[in-house]
Amino acid sequence: MTRYLTAAIALGILMVSGLVHGFWAGRWNPSMVLQEAAARVDSVPLEIGDWKGHNEDADPGAFFQAGAESFWTRAYVNPRKNTTLYVILMCGRAGRMAVHTPEVCYRGAGYEIGGTPEIWPVHSAAGTDLGALWTARFSKGTGSDLRLYWGWNAGDSWQASANPRWQYGGEPFLYKLYLSHAASGKSATLAAQDFMGQFLPDLRKTLLAKLRD
Repeated sequence: MTRYLTAAIALGILMVSGLVHGFWAGRWNPSMVLQEAAARVDSVPLEIGDWKGHNEDADPGAFFQAGAESFWTRAYVNPRKNTTLYVILMCGRAGRMAVHTPEVCYRGAGYEIGGTPEIWPVHSAAGTDLGALWTARFSKGTGSDLRLYWGWNAGDSWQASANPRWQYGGEPFLYKLYLSHAASGKSATLAAQDFMGQFLPDLRKTLLAKLRD
């Protein structure tokens, strides 16, 4: 009798653990909010102030493997600043979007992170707090170093999360943003600040307006 009771308790623990993990990964959440959030990704404008964007080629298989329900890769160009920024936006289940960090993703392309990532606060031209991203320099060993910025958003603001798997566990959707440029000095960093000060408010209007109402 004791043996059967022990087995029943063990089975119950396994079932509860599976449900908890499924909830954390978003497996049991209703998909309607996720579908709506993912559908908005393509609505992000190609023109952001003086910045003109165009879509870049991307490998759909790699994005789907990373758990992206929708995504795009773009180059935004500002001739006046003589700067090109490369932006990747993804949306998917929180459990999948939180797992793949740049240290993993960019290593597959031959890049290695240099130093410890730092938090990069983002503000509008008027000084409004727009959130924060991580930033770090990545090197390929061929002189083609890049400066990368990344963060997550579950429907509120962009955050440089220290532990996105736990912070966003159970969320019905999660956006992930990468921005990069050639690590060529202060002018490119200032251009990135200018772009993000305009881009993040546009993302909020496009991606998040009434999404959780």
